[in-house]
Amino acid sequence: MMRKRTNRCSNTVWDISVISRNKDGETLCGDQCILEWADDDATVILSDGLGSGVKANILSTLTSTMLTTMLKGDVPIEECVTTVAETLPMCKERKLAYATFTILQTNGSRVRLIQYDNPSAVFVHDGAIAKYNYSVNFIQEKELHESHLHFDVGDMLVLFSDGVSEAGRGVTTDAGWAQQDIEDFILRNYTPDVSAQRVAASILSTVRTLDLDAMHDDTTIVVARLRERCPVNIMIGPPESKDDDLSTIRLFFGKEGKHIVCGGTTAKAVAEYLGVKVRTLPGSGTEEVPPMSEIHGVDLATEGVVTINATMERIKAYLADGMYTLELARMKDGASRLALILLEEATEINVLFGNAINLAQQDGDFGFERKLQLVQELRDMLTMAGKTVKMSIC
Repeated sequence: MMRKRTNRCSNTVWDISVISRNKDGETLCGDQCILEWADDDATVILSDGLGSGVKANILSTLTSTMLTTMLKGDVPIEECVTTVAETLPMCKERKLAYATFTILQTNGSRVRLIQYDNPSAVFVHDGAIAKYNYSVNFIQEKELHESHLHFDVGDMLVLFSDGVSEAGRGVTTDAGWAQQDIEDFILRNYTPDVSAQRVAASILSTVRTLDLDAMHDDTTIVVARLRERCPVNIMIGPPESKDDDLSTIRLFFGKEGKHIVCGGTTAKAVAEYLGVKVRTLPGSGTEEVPPMSEIHGVDLATEGVVTINATMERIKAYLADGMYTLELARMKDGASRLALILLEEATEINVLFGNAINLAQQDGDFGFERKLQLVQELRDMLTMAGKTVKMSIC
């Protein structure tokens, strides 16, 4: 699994996720996917080596690395592909390419798509499966399909190796997962605001189901989605000086985007500023995570340090395995909701950490120093997840 990365592009961002699994019994994956960012735009190279195991891994790694290196050096695509074609000729016995590949390059709201022998990419445009045109070029013995796509906000492109299209073959299906059925599945799971990670994980979950909870082939899914920017502002704890409450809260609400409040004292101060009441949400807590609250004018209000600690654990699990998004979406506690917002809704995050010391917690496991350390770890983990995080201490 490769972590999702969002990147700023005017008022929109590209949300791109890559999830990959090895064939059962193989320590190396025969698929390779490289995701490179250059300022606001991304290049994705997905390559599938012939067969599985070490040989397939070497072939796909060589193909994806060569293409990435040459494209970064502004080598024309024709020359890139010719070099790969000369390095990796056709398998004469099986009449198959030693490695297939798909290239995706974003340029603002436009995408250049080059496909060679991988299953056809699926384009969701304006809420429907869109058929797209392509030109055919022959380079060496390779037939390349090149397309140029325009994206509107909410549009999505799904790339995958043949581990998806071959899912269930001879087990639960006669000829694998048909392209039409894949498209229907993607559309059923599509909403304009669904994350790229959720779609990729849903597809891989279905592959496992069709393979009867096994992986019969190396499988990689890439999902690219154009979405609107969503700044998220999170206030954790009140300022060190009570006199700074008003100016700090004004600064907090002066920022665009969603607003999240963590901590009981902070919630009371924010509610007083907004002229509303804090209402505990019954049934929203668990043995691990305290209940959430409702404050009119605030997008999410949670307990403080205990919830932050649980949120950290969920983010770690998410970064370790992209499939965790499916489990996280089913969990309704405050830590899970906070983790999902930060990981899948936020494109940039502003953390306002209050320096006030909670005397009731000083002798416990979450004294001030530990609380500050947790928030700093949270910042670092979100940065690893590809978020732009700014932290201020008041």
